[in-house]
Amino acid sequence: MSRDAFFCKEWLPNYRLLSPNDINELIAETTSDGRVVVKNICDSDQPCNWETTIVPISQISEKIHRIWGAANHLSSVSDSPEIRDVINKNLEQVTSFWTDFSQNKALYKIFDNLRRGISKTSHPQQHKVLCDYIRDFELAGAHLEDDAQLNFKQNTIELNKLAQRFSENLLDSTKATAIKVDLNKEGIPIKSLEGIPTHVLELSKKEAKKRKVDGYVFSLQPPIYLPILEYSSNRSLRFDMFCKYGRRSSDIAEEGSLFDNSPIIGKILKLRYQQAKILGFSNPAELSLATKMANSPEDVVIFLKELAAKAKPFAQKELDKIKDYSNQIESIRKVEPWDIPFISEKLKKSRFSIDSEELRNYFPLSKVLSGLFETVKNLFGCEILKEQENTAEILWEQSVQVFKVVSQGQVTGYFFFDLFSREEKRGGAWMDECRSRIKYDSGVQTPIALMNCNFSQPIADEDVFLTHDEVVTLFHEFGHGLHHLLTEIDYLEISGISGVEWDAVELPSQFLENFAWEYDTLQKISKHKDTGLPISREMFENIYAAKNFNSGLQMIRQIEFALFDILIHKELNGCERLNDNQVYKKVLEILEIVRGEISVIKQPSFVLFPNSFSHVFDGGYAAGYYSYKWAEVLSSDCYARFEGKNDREKSILGDSFKKEILSRGGSREAIISFRAFMGREPKSDAMLKHLGLVNTSS
Repeated sequence: MSRDAFFCKEWLPNYRLLSPNDINELIAETTSDGRVVVKNICDSDQPCNWETTIVPISQISEKIHRIWGAANHLSSVSDSPEIRDVINKNLEQVTSFWTDFSQNKALYKIFDNLRRGISKTSHPQQHKVLCDYIRDFELAGAHLEDDAQLNFKQNTIELNKLAQRFSENLLDSTKATAIKVDLNKEGIPIKSLEGIPTHVLELSKKEAKKRKVDGYVFSLQPPIYLPILEYSSNRSLRFDMFCKYGRRSSDIAEEGSLFDNSPIIGKILKLRYQQAKILGFSNPAELSLATKMANSPEDVVIFLKELAAKAKPFAQKELDKIKDYSNQIESIRKVEPWDIPFISEKLKKSRFSIDSEELRNYFPLSKVLSGLFETVKNLFGCEILKEQENTAEILWEQSVQVFKVVSQGQVTGYFFFDLFSREEKRGGAWMDECRSRIKYDSGVQTPIALMNCNFSQPIADEDVFLTHDEVVTLFHEFGHGLHHLLTEIDYLEISGISGVEWDAVELPSQFLENFAWEYDTLQKISKHKDTGLPISREMFENIYAAKNFNSGLQMIRQIEFALFDILIHKELNGCERLNDNQVYKKVLEILEIVRGEISVIKQPSFVLFPNSFSHVFDGGYAAGYYSYKWAEVLSSDCYARFEGKNDREKSILGDSFKKEILSRGGSREAIISFRAFMGREPKSDAMLKHLGLVNTSS
């Protein structure tokens, strides 16, 4: 593939023709070009200005980000030995380029001089770009002595390698484990499969055929694992699935210690503490918060514990109700964690006449997408249209769909939808940037988003039906996508989600989730599999009544993750002197302390969730997982303005939300954007109300 074909500014890049060799060559070319650009700027005896300094750096940076992003995207959605080789071969080269860039003392001085010469009042966006650069220079050690810089660089390279290994181990451990259920001579499963949804059985039978065995093969992929925990009447099967899932990437996994992440966790934390100390921070949590809204780790801990204090009484009541109901319907003497999803689903159906699997019949993916796009058009005035030109030849997977965003008759962006679970695809749901909006002399480069989910694979040519939880997930990721696609900022560094504080990045995504709970939206996105009818008003009332079912338990679980994350990055000073296993042991000690203080459900010791905590150990959420709850305060507050409004009023508010938050990117501090939309400081009242975590008489 030619360089120009991949780095196109208007049309779509071709992933299908992007070979491992192409990626290797393009990374080598762009990083080499980048070093030449930096050298020319630093060696120039001409006065530096925006056009001669920031513009060429932005242009080459965009190319490096784009090709390295493509490599990582393919690693996430289409893992293979070849793509792993590309990542591992180029990891050090790319990391070295960015570390050398950020530690360049001459460049640091040039940028600082530029910042002093550009007025915040007359050129606020350029000033923000330069302020962010200076901060990042300092957080990479541009001000350090050479020996300290080298140490920091070596640590950074090693941390990136460890994060990649963590990710690969988790994917491999998940793929290595499955439960096989054989058939007897009469062709009947030897284990009871009662209660398991039909589509899960069909997918598991399909997996068995793929492996050339009889019966069923139940993988640990979420579309299989979660429904079994929620619907299988076979308690031993639920326990087996729960155990295998909780032991992934540990030394007690099914495959033994082959993909064990325990020592990797120890190594990562030791290096993070070293990095923080090199830069003069007390711990990695302080370093992490240097780019976030929260002021200090102590403030984060207080924030989380205050939320926990409000949520825990509700969580305990919810657990008591689950246990009471279990006594009525099941002969289970002691309710265990692998029983809770199953009993909860039955209790929800009993209380609200809602069965999540029956509700699935109302949400065909095609209808959900058309309704989502209509909702977005009503709120933000942009059309979402399927790209009609032939895109099959550019896709990494044929089930991927391509859409374009049209505003006032102009195409302003594109996005790829990769929505289905595959063995070679990492779990979860996420949005990545493919290409950012930048204004060139020749015109504006349109942004492209990569939106990914893990819904059940289609069976034959039938439409896929989603649970309502999956609908909410789709709305969430689309909120991220809109943040990237509706930006009106011309500079790479602060366009879309770039330059946005990490604890504010979830604001648009969590904001859009709320509309998946509105009656008008549900009318747009629902169409029953057999009758073709949308959800009735009565059914909606039941769905909405069940919205906050077990919300206390869910809140406490998220706070457990967030508090664990901030504490392992705050309370392990001196861990650098310990071996990896000793550090990992201390990590588990902190986990037990957090569980003892926060949780109401006692987890078995074999549930080693740190070993699969991708957000923290191979994602961008180290000492930042609290961001979900922090941003939920902001998003709930914003959404409260839309409640009870008619379509015209929502459209006016949506235009304001787009103008003050979505379009602004990282051009100003997130709190300024929030105030511009809300006219005041954030309050947590709306979030607690939306989650049902307010005292009532019941």
